[in-house]
Amino acid sequence: MHRTFHICCALIIGLSSLAAQSADTSKVLKDSSEVRKDTTAVRKDTLIIITPIPEVGSIDPFGGAAAVIPQREIIFDDYRSLYDVIAREPGVFVRDLASAGQQNQLYINGIDGTNIAILVDGIPYNDHNTGTYNLWLLAPDAVDRVELITGTDALFYDGRSGGGTINIITKNFDNNRAITRLRYSQGVSGYTQTDAMFAQNIMNGVNLSFALSHYGFGSSKGTQNYRARFINSNTDSWTLRTKLRYNISNSLNLAFSYSYDRTWTGLHGGVDLLSSPDVYDGLTASVLNSESFEKQFNSHYHLSASYFPFTDSVVSATLSVYSFDRLREYRDEENRGLVTNTLTVMRDIASIGRGTKLQFFSQFSGVRFLSYADLKRVQSQDIITAGAKSELFGDSFFSVTGFGTAVQRPNHFTAHAGARGTISFGHALQLFGGFTQNLIDDRQGTAPSATSMVYADRSTETFSGIEAGMQVNTGSFFTGGFTLRFTGENLPVLFDTLSPSGTFNSSEYYFPGEHGYQSLSVFGHIVVDEFHLEGTGTLLQLPSWTRNGTTLTVIPELTVSGSLYYEGFLAKGALDLRAGIRGTYVSRQTGMRPLDEFGVWIPSTELRFGPSGAVDLFAVGKIGDAYVHLIWENITNADYLLAPVYPMYQRNVRFGVSWEFLD
Repeated sequence: MHRTFHICCALIIGLSSLAAQSADTSKVLKDSSEVRKDTTAVRKDTLIIITPIPEVGSIDPFGGAAAVIPQREIIFDDYRSLYDVIAREPGVFVRDLASAGQQNQLYINGIDGTNIAILVDGIPYNDHNTGTYNLWLLAPDAVDRVELITGTDALFYDGRSGGGTINIITKNFDNNRAITRLRYSQGVSGYTQTDAMFAQNIMNGVNLSFALSHYGFGSSKGTQNYRARFINSNTDSWTLRTKLRYNISNSLNLAFSYSYDRTWTGLHGGVDLLSSPDVYDGLTASVLNSESFEKQFNSHYHLSASYFPFTDSVVSATLSVYSFDRLREYRDEENRGLVTNTLTVMRDIASIGRGTKLQFFSQFSGVRFLSYADLKRVQSQDIITAGAKSELFGDSFFSVTGFGTAVQRPNHFTAHAGARGTISFGHALQLFGGFTQNLIDDRQGTAPSATSMVYADRSTETFSGIEAGMQVNTGSFFTGGFTLRFTGENLPVLFDTLSPSGTFNSSEYYFPGEHGYQSLSVFGHIVVDEFHLEGTGTLLQLPSWTRNGTTLTVIPELTVSGSLYYEGFLAKGALDLRAGIRGTYVSRQTGMRPLDEFGVWIPSTELRFGPSGAVDLFAVGKIGDAYVHLIWENITNADYLLAPVYPMYQRNVRFGVSWEFLD
C-alpha cells in the first residue's frame, strides 16, 4: 500500500516537472479573464479588486466548474449566509432551520454535506468530527467568488467529496486610497447583520485589510428570555478577519490571512408537536429543549506563496501552510429554562489541525495539467491527499479530462480515478459525460465499533458514478441544460439513535453496504431585453430506507426554484436595479433532524410533511457606492417546513444597505 502511494506521488512530481519544462509561452489562461469580467465594477484608481496571479485561491483553473458565482451575483442575491448564495444552484438543496447561526443541512444531487468538500482559497475546512462545516461561520462580505463543482470529478479535490466541492475565494485588495465598506441588514425577531471592512496599501506592494462581522438573532433581556421567534432560538456571533498581502512582483505574491469567530447559539431541538396548539405561532409553541446551547471558538491561519514565472504563459505554483483550532462546547443546563428536562450535559469537541498544501498548474500546446499534494495532521492522525488531473484538446471539438486521487489515512488507503469528455459545437451546444471509480480500498484492521460519534472513522466511504448531459447557449437569449447522474456510495457512515434492528441507543454509527442515488438536474435562463426568467430543478431517485417500521423519504425527491425579475439601469443610469419575484417548491418528505448534542443529523419519523414552498418579492439596487436591498419573504403567508420540526417564517420583511467609503 505504501509503495503504491509513493509511486503515485512520484508520478505527480514527474508530470509536474515535464509540464513546467514544456510550457507554451504563447497562451494565456482564458478562464481568469472570464471570471474577472463579472466582478462588480468600481471606479478606476480608487478600489481595485484584483488577483495578480489568476489562479490564486482557485481549485478549478480548467474552467469546468458547474458554476462560478461572481461577486455581483452574491451582492444582488441579498444573502444572509453562504447557504443563500448556493441554494438556487442546480442539484443543490439546503434544509433550512429558519434560524440564524444554525447549521443547515446541505445536499448536492442527493448526497449530504458529510461528503461535500468545503474549501476556502483551496484549503480544506470540513470539520474532522462531523465531516461538515457550518457556512454561517464564513462572512459572505469576505467572498470574491464561489467555485461549485458537482460533477463526477468533484471527488478529485479531496478524495472523498462524492457529492460536490465548494471553493470560496476571498477578496484581494490593491488600493492606494483607503476604502471602508459597511453593511447592515435587519429583519424580524431581532435579526441583525453587520459587517465593517477596511483596506489600504501600507507601502509599495503591501496591502492590509481587516474586518469585523456580527450577526444576532433574538434577545435575552427582560421578558424575552433567550427568545427569537421561539424560546431558546437566539444567537450571537462575531467574526474577525484580516489579510496581509505582499505582491513582491507580478510573478510572486505572498499572503497571510487570519480569521477568528466566536458564536453562542441556542439549540431548542425543534417544536414539540404534542404540546403546541400551533407550531407556527412562536409565542404559544413549545420547544423540545429550552436549556441547551452551543459555543464555538474557531481560529484559522493561512500563509501562501504563489509563483507565476512567465507573464506570457500559464505556469503557476502555490505553496500554502495552514492551521486551525476549533472548539465546540455543548451545554444542557438546569438554570436557564422555565421548564427543565432534568438533564445536565457538558460535551466539548475539539479539532486541531496543521497542514501544508502544494498546487501546480500548467497549460501548453492544448494540454492543461493540475496536481496537488496536501499533508496534514488532525488530532493525532496524519492524512495525505494527492491528485493529478489533465485535459487534452481543450480548444478543439472534442476534449477529454482524466484524473486520479489518493488518500492515505492511518490503517486505510483509498484511490479513485475518473474521466470526463466534452463535444462542443461552438458555444451553442455542448454534450458531456463522465465517470469516476474506486480503484483501491485497502483497510487494515476492522471498522470502528460505532459507539462514539466523536471518533468514528468516516474514511470507510468510497464512491463510483457516471453522468451525461448537455448545455445550450443561444447567445443573450437563452442558456440552459441538464445533467443525469448515478452515484454509488459504498459503506456509508450513518448516525442514528436507533440501531438497524430498531432498538434505541443514545448514539450509534452503523455502516450499510451500498447506497445508490440517481439525479436529474436542469436549469434555464431566458433574457428578453431587461427581463429575466430563470430556474432550476432536481429530480431524485433515492435508496429505500426504513426506520422503526416507517419508510423514509429523507430528502424531497423534487425541488424547483425560479425567479422572474427586471435587471437594468434607471434614472438615467444612476440606479442599477434588480427587482422581481422568486419562488421555491419541494415535494413531500419525512426529512432529517439535527441531533444537537453531537452536531449531526439523523432520520426523522415524526411526521410526513409537504409539499412545501414559498414566494418572495425582492429588490436590490445600487445607487452610487451604496447597495440597498428589500426582501418581502413568503408573501402568501404559507405554513411550511424544510426540517422536522423547524417551521419556516411566515410573511416578513428584511432590508438593509451596504456602502463603500473612500478615504
